Amino acid sequence: MNDQRRVILIVDDTPSNLSLFGAALQKEFKIQIATSGEEGLSIAATTPPDLILLDIMMPGIDGYETCRRFKADPRLSQIPIIFITALTEHEAESIGLELGAADYITKPVNIRIARQRIRNLVDRERLRQEVEASRDQLQIYKDHLEELVQARTLALSIAQAHANDLEGIAYYDPLTGIPNRRLLIDRLHQSMIKAERTEQLLAICYFDLDGFKPINDQMGHDVGDEVLVETVRRLKNILREYDTLARVGGDEFILLLSDLDQDTQCYEILERVLAIIRIPMTLRNNLVSVSASLGVTLFPQDDAEVYDLIRHADQAMYKAKHSGKNCFVLYAAHPKP
Repeated sequence: MNDQRRVILIVDDTPSNLSLFGAALQKEFKIQIATSGEEGLSIAATTPPDLILLDIMMPGIDGYETCRRFKADPRLSQIPIIFITALTEHEAESIGLELGAADYITKPVNIRIARQRIRNLVDRERLRQEVEASRDQLQIYKDHLEELVQARTLALSIAQAHANDLEGIAYYDPLTGIPNRRLLIDRLHQSMIKAERTEQLLAICYFDLDGFKPINDQMGHDVGDEVLVETVRRLKNILREYDTLARVGGDEFILLLSDLDQDTQCYEILERVLAIIRIPMTLRNNLVSVSASLGVTLFPQDDAEVYDLIRHADQAMYKAKHSGKNCFVLYAAHPKP
């Protein structure tokens, strides 16, 4: 089994400090030890750590110079550094922070406080790495979208609009630009509260595309992506502005229809959804056809919690598939005793 613990490099020529930090941190982190600045730089260059504990007063190059060299190396410059200083070294703390250190720990060391500071910085560094990875992934999406036909222009514009907004990436599907599962859950919570307040119906509709997998397998993922984008474009043209369409899987979608006075309103909308999806589309000189199997449950008739409502709609969708596809099936809710 791989050791997934974060790595901390301790650079200190004092054995007692090495023992103190090593004993306090070894269960939670992997520990690297260096007794000089030169050795610390060498170890980090070979196996970059996630955080560095750096003593100021050491033989050879001191902590200041060691910090300067870490920050000058592009491979190591982002690693957070915590200086270990004496309580009286206020000027040392200031110099260390100016050099780019993230924090400092004073001697004598309160190991409980030190451990928490280390955890906080390691967590912050992990978050920074995740943000950078998200930025890299977003660039991949943008490059891929640029190669698609006009049907994918919408997705590209949405991805570009969110390029500098990582919060947007967390809530929207990068291919189609519509809400993802995370944002859907939030809107479903709000819609349920509104439905109870206004005494109107809320429809939770779960559907996927019949015949999508053969298209994806035989014609390629690019064509499959175009089918998804074109399907979303069509649905957005017929849905009301306050309806929510979310992509929750490869070709799986959830539709929230709120402000319904009676169930027949829902059924009329779903018939339009099925009709617009089954219209053949021409992609790359090929005529492509899909349909939808759709399951729906109505709240508060189905007086369940958020995830149970989604599960009920999913169950109804599979009944629609077994009923011949290209149709919708209403979940039979059982009233609470």
